[in-house]
Amino acid sequence: MVRILLADDHESARRMIRYVLAARTDWQIVAEVADGDEAVQRAHEHCPDVAILDFQMPRMNGIEAAKKILERCPAAIVVTESLHDVAFLMNSLRKAGVRGFVPKSEIGTDLIPAIETVLNGGEWFKVDPHPVLVTA
Repeated sequence: MVRILLADDHESARRMIRYVLAARTDWQIVAEVADGDEAVQRAHEHCPDVAILDFQMPRMNGIEAAKKILERCPAAIVVTESLHDVAFLMNSLRKAGVRGFVPKSEIGTDLIPAIETVLNGGEWFKVDPHPVLVTA
């Protein structure tokens, strides 16, 4: 059984991800949270096989949460997702230990193959074909 931690501050996104992951009966969500700090706390309790982290979350972003999760649970595999265009941050994601990125617009089609790929030792970094640009 693959144990998954799911962290996203939007309930609708968590619901969509739960729905997609339900297709895999050999995968189980062991913790579901709405911010980065709680993701780290719950990861330290469960040491999941896979942590799916939204890039932008309250109290701690996905990169910082990934670093802290991997310090305590080095065998965990982190996959991030975001509504925003984070192509310019791909190097930072990799340096933090993140093994995959799926745009939120592609979760329905790409999340399961992305997780399968990273579980088998690969990486999955896909840039959103329809990005939402973040401006300051």
